[in-house]
Amino acid sequence: NEGWSEITHLVYPNQARTISLRIQTQHIQRVLREAIPLAIGLAVFQNAFASSDKQLADSKNSLLTGIQKLGHVQIADRLERDIQYAKHLTNYVTGRVGSMRGNVKEVAVDVVKSHYGILQVPVENDQRKKFVDHLLHRSNFIFPRTMLLDPTSARANEPYRHPAITSVLHKYFFNDKAALGYRFSQTFKSSVENDDAKEIPRPMLALVTVAIFAALQEWKDGQAEPVSKSFESASYSDEYENHITLLRTKILKMDGSGKVSATFTSGQWYSKGEAFGDA
Repeated sequence: NEGWSEITHLVYPNQARTISLRIQTQHIQRVLREAIPLAIGLAVFQNAFASSDKQLADSKNSLLTGIQKLGHVQIADRLERDIQYAKHLTNYVTGRVGSMRGNVKEVAVDVVKSHYGILQVPVENDQRKKFVDHLLHRSNFIFPRTMLLDPTSARANEPYRHPAITSVLHKYFFNDKAALGYRFSQTFKSSVENDDAKEIPRPMLALVTVAIFAALQEWKDGQAEPVSKSFESASYSDEYENHITLLRTKILKMDGSGKVSATFTSGQWYSKGEAFGDA
């Protein structure tokens, strides 16, 4: 910190890899609290599994935007000129975006048990393993079923309409007024001129879908209880891109067909006729 304005001072970690928010000065805390939601917004509206370089660039841009809003010119100057300073701040913001993805996956872990009926399928004779394998095969888990345990009852004309996907979207992004969906309500758009219903952005929908995919994978060996696995960006980026491509080319078409709507009315979130009141 020597040679820099006191307003820019950062409390560096001793042995930990990342800085601690709670021990920073009020100025730095305010900057980080402005930047983190912006970086998360970029993730869920633009690319939830961006490359490492892109994530760091988005984090830095979010920091600069927050700094500009707060009017801290000295912090902006140091962020541009002090490499280690910028590294610690951008890494912290990037880490919080990663935490957001992990939190979505935690919600998915809870939802998967009840919404796919896994616990109703016996472990014996690999019945549960085969059941989960079928769900994961060719993304069968994105289709709702008329009968929960009957794969032949899947409604193939309703991709991404499975109640598990709707539930995770609601529980994480629209659960209350402080949730991200409400915080960024003005950012939701409609891509169709004659349809004002705001759409769930592809990155958000793909993130939720990949989180459910990861949660289902924890059951893929057919065991009695799930085996927890990390939700690292690098491990799931290909699966994410597969769903982004599918959504862009096959599902969310320019005529508005296939769109998953997010309409904000009277504190409720609607998706294909289903309404969820504030929790």
